[in-house]
Amino acid sequence: MDKKQIVKQASQLKSKEDLLNLLNRIKRDEIEEMGFDAFKFHPFTMRHLNYYCNPNNVFHRYRQFHIKKKSGGSRVITAPRNRSFMMMLQAVNEILKAIYSPSDYAMGFTEGRSVVTNATIHKGQNYIFNIDLKDFFPSVEQSRVWKRLQLKPFNFSKQMANIIAGLCSMRQVKDVIDETKEHNNDKKFKYVLPQGSPVSPIITNMICDTLDRRLAGLARRFGLHYSRYADDITFSSMHYVYASNGKFRTELCRLITEQGFTINEDKTRLQKLGARQEVTGIIVSQKLNVTKEYVRDIRNILYIWDRYGYTAAIAQFLPKYTAAKGHVKKGNPDLQNVIDGKLMYLKMVKGDEDSVYTRLYSKFQSLIQRDTSSEKTNSYGISYVETTTVSKFEQINKTTINFVQDGDGKRHAEFTLGGKKQYATFMTIVKTDEIKDNLAISNCRNPKGEMFWLIHKADKVTVPTKPIINIDELNNDLDTLLNLPYG
Repeated sequence: MDKKQIVKQASQLKSKEDLLNLLNRIKRDEIEEMGFDAFKFHPFTMRHLNYYCNPNNVFHRYRQFHIKKKSGGSRVITAPRNRSFMMMLQAVNEILKAIYSPSDYAMGFTEGRSVVTNATIHKGQNYIFNIDLKDFFPSVEQSRVWKRLQLKPFNFSKQMANIIAGLCSMRQVKDVIDETKEHNNDKKFKYVLPQGSPVSPIITNMICDTLDRRLAGLARRFGLHYSRYADDITFSSMHYVYASNGKFRTELCRLITEQGFTINEDKTRLQKLGARQEVTGIIVSQKLNVTKEYVRDIRNILYIWDRYGYTAAIAQFLPKYTAAKGHVKKGNPDLQNVIDGKLMYLKMVKGDEDSVYTRLYSKFQSLIQRDTSSEKTNSYGISYVETTTVSKFEQINKTTINFVQDGDGKRHAEFTLGGKKQYATFMTIVKTDEIKDNLAISNCRNPKGEMFWLIHKADKVTVPTKPIINIDELNNDLDTLLNLPYG
């Protein structure tokens, strides 16, 4: 469905049945766009809708996990527990996106805007003042969402707003219980937006319309630039107005408190010209830039891939990736895809004609072409990206490949690479008692482009000789070896 169709049908919602029909129509279109046949479509039922729109049904709705913060400590992420609920929330998100356009000051989770758009607003300023809103998503309660959905541009009925707000909220135990409300269930729980739901970002933008309008007015009053990326609020200027007890800071605190949010004082910072100034992770001076560490990480991986092979690059890459993304990513990340994503981000920030980007991208493409030209593809469409004898693989990567046989007689291999446990499948022609010297391990790609490890006989694929590398002792600062300036 296109946006006009969604808006038209959403404006005619009168009952749960109407909403269910719209959600199913969006879901069917999404499945067809993904290239799946119609028989793959399993519609939402009224039972699904009734269960998921009640935040008191805590089972089968959300799961929680912790991720580390760069500043220390951890953040609780609450994500949909199953695919059915996730797809229903994604359909709700499509409805809200079709109807609502965020304010001009909201840079996050908005089509056509990004961290680059946000950083550009504050480029070349003497002062950049940044604050963070504490517990941003859980600060928005279900009742507030319910009220917002009844206002323009949604104009939903109370019943419809109640269903949608219930779908998008979760039950949370209150930190402080009012003991005077002895028989009130509300004394133990509150109902808030989960951080990790696909619909929470757009709802917070909806809720923050008034906040954006008032903070933009404050900025105009003091001659400042203003933008907000989710809970990250930035002001900038050529002149100084940021004294702790000054009029600007006092008025800023008042406006944020009135809107039901709290400033995280630990993340409040003033960045002055002459020191490194960052806005949403991007360095802002006379031009936008990424950090030296970001560029260096890409260079290091490309250098290792070039000199020691794809597997050695994976071993170097996995620990950092697992530490940053391991909480949400299952299976093995595809190093090639990750580097491609990093380069696209570099291009977005620095531009496609930037010399650092063009050289790194050229190196990346040459490595892909080199490995692709040497890949061997069998009749099943499986490509052998890189192959090493099992014994040499163990020696190079300081690991041990263990052959495992389960109760059903099925076999697989297990080993550790880059601090992460890996699994390899066996070709059927490999015998259980085969010695490791006669076997090879290949990093392979299936017809879908997904990476996996395969154990097979060494004489089936030409095994290249790779130099032995001690990944732990490899020098991380490879700028001079690559002869690439930071820029």
